[in-house]
Amino acid sequence: MKREIQRHPWKQDKLQTTMDNDKYIISKPKSKKSSTLKYLVESFTLNSVDRVVERKHKTRRPDPLFAKDLCSQVISLSQPSVTSGRKVKSIDLTLLDQHFTNYVKTVNLILERIYRIPKRAQALGKKLSEYRGHGYTLLRKEHDLSYQHNDEFKELVFERMYRNALEQAARTVLSDYTRRELIGSAIGILSGSTEDMSRFLKNKYIPRSLIKQVRAACSAVKNNSKGYAYTVGVLKQIRRELDLTILRELGEKARWRGRQRAKVREVLSTTSRDKRVILSLLEQTVKEWLTNGYPFSVPKLTSTTEDFAASTENSPGQGYWYSVDMEKPNEILFFLKAPPGVSGTQQDGSPYRTQTLAFRFLNWFPRAVEKAQRKAEQAVLKGDTHRARRQLFRARVFQDMNTQLRNTIALQRSTHKLSRLKQRKSRSEKEIGELEAEVHGLRGNRRCAPPRLLVRGQRVTLQVPFLPPNEEMLNDVIGEQTYDALAGADRGIRVPMALSVLNEGQYKDRLVSFNHLIDKRERLRKQAYALKSQIDRKRNNWEKKRKGSLPAVILRKQRHLDALWRKVRRLDREIARQVASETVWWCEQHNVRTLYFEDLRSYQAPGGRGDLSWALSTNLWGKIFDTVRYMRETLGHRYGGLWSVNPYHTSKRCHVCGKMGIRVESKASITEKKGGEYFHCFHCQTHMHADLNAARNIIHVQSRSSTVSGRTNVVCPSLSNLQ
Repeated sequence: MKREIQRHPWKQDKLQTTMDNDKYIISKPKSKKSSTLKYLVESFTLNSVDRVVERKHKTRRPDPLFAKDLCSQVISLSQPSVTSGRKVKSIDLTLLDQHFTNYVKTVNLILERIYRIPKRAQALGKKLSEYRGHGYTLLRKEHDLSYQHNDEFKELVFERMYRNALEQAARTVLSDYTRRELIGSAIGILSGSTEDMSRFLKNKYIPRSLIKQVRAACSAVKNNSKGYAYTVGVLKQIRRELDLTILRELGEKARWRGRQRAKVREVLSTTSRDKRVILSLLEQTVKEWLTNGYPFSVPKLTSTTEDFAASTENSPGQGYWYSVDMEKPNEILFFLKAPPGVSGTQQDGSPYRTQTLAFRFLNWFPRAVEKAQRKAEQAVLKGDTHRARRQLFRARVFQDMNTQLRNTIALQRSTHKLSRLKQRKSRSEKEIGELEAEVHGLRGNRRCAPPRLLVRGQRVTLQVPFLPPNEEMLNDVIGEQTYDALAGADRGIRVPMALSVLNEGQYKDRLVSFNHLIDKRERLRKQAYALKSQIDRKRNNWEKKRKGSLPAVILRKQRHLDALWRKVRRLDREIARQVASETVWWCEQHNVRTLYFEDLRSYQAPGGRGDLSWALSTNLWGKIFDTVRYMRETLGHRYGGLWSVNPYHTSKRCHVCGKMGIRVESKASITEKKGGEYFHCFHCQTHMHADLNAARNIIHVQSRSSTVSGRTNVVCPSLSNLQ
């Protein structure tokens, strides 16, 4: 007898066939590769035009803002003179801030006009939810949102920039409409049942039945995992408002979210008079929301981010322009068109003349390709074919990205040249035909999508989306492979990842560890927390005695603290990338079709475990999971081939006999120790690393998974099922 269960909580609703004896029937092995990623996004740090970007470590000078007197002592006469200091000058940041100020004003002005009449916002949101295409094409049909009929918009932005602002506003309106519809459905369901209301607030986790009921009642969200997760977020928002209502009735102050939830559960778990009064108050509050509407606020754009996704044509009018530096071929100039009221500069190679905001960034793709190819050659000489294939794939992807960027630049040039040639009175039809053929060919080639510009403090980042590897590229580097193995991944404290692969009844294990990076990160975190304490103490002492701005010594320490946290964040990304890379390529080496992770989003450290909570906060579980999925999708695995399962007793149960075991300190020890590194089973005398035992158990966990953490039904394997 067979039954079908849904196990994948992430990107798709997929049915897996199982048998009653809890052993999986593996489907046909997968050989065809096709990436499910739409784009691969790479980031480039923008610099001022006159700053030297491409330089080696030997020619760097100390930052003159902090070490003016040491510059002449450090730099010898034999070394070339190289500018250093801040990446973007103050004048460039000022102009860029004015650019974003105009953009944000335009988006908020559009939203203000839309939400001036609530029924209009509701109608536009419904149209956008049913519309297939760019949102700006729908909004610009409105008379008061049309660029041609509104001088107020013309004073802030040029026409193509206004298209980007309209697209940003359309996305905001659609998101807000979906949220409002979900909240309306949730309020209607909660108002009809006091029992659902009490269960909704009393339980630690949001009931799965309530989530599905709200999602089914709302036509604005799709019936998939994404709509499920969006519904969970809306229900959390409603629960927070109801929790605050209860705390105000009890005279409690708003505290940390966990303590608020604990207090509410404590009150609703009793049978006292307070519970009846509070339930009556909640019913009244929900009925008021149902009658008068939930207290929504008008959405506003506050982030300094500009998305050029609405700029679909490769012409100067879209607002950005690439230009290769002739003197430094690996550096690319990025020209941004300044909106009205912002005084740009005259730049060579810019089509915007005096309306130009100019920056440059390093095209590091050729250097990365050369480095990867060199490592691949060294791996071939050592006989390590797996590492050679890994480096060749890396080189091929970066080479493809470099080609896409070059194709985009060439398309901009050809399109611009063709439009200018067509405007001439004396034009050559032959030359026009050649240019049209060139443009047609470039448009059919692989090229990157419009970028996204971000400003964070004094850092300006350009995010460029690239097309992912296609099937031809994947087969050329990796080759045709049959994926028929299963793998389990246990994320631990001592090592970031413990992997176990099951293929034809045999296990292969590996511990993935980068302790040198983790130790460095921990040292920086402790320094940052110690420095934060010093700054708070000095700030409090200063504010008690004086008023006004803080002294230079505190500001200098604050800059030091910000720099420490930037280093920590960079190490976070590097650790996640390296751990994910080792995990993904280990799976490729052993032809892993499906990789199972434990769902630890709701896990909390038990009491009496010392600094376990500190260790858990530094484990980067979510970042590693997302990076693994991203890399697996890049390699052509649909949705990454990742499933998450309930980790219930996976670390305590023996993978051989299925009995409960103990944690011990060392390989030879049989004395129980909480949190020990090794696992020992008295029934079958299994003795191995605890994380590897958990990874083997994770492969065989059967669960009806959900996006709500902990809401799963687990059946642990028995001895007869595993053998």
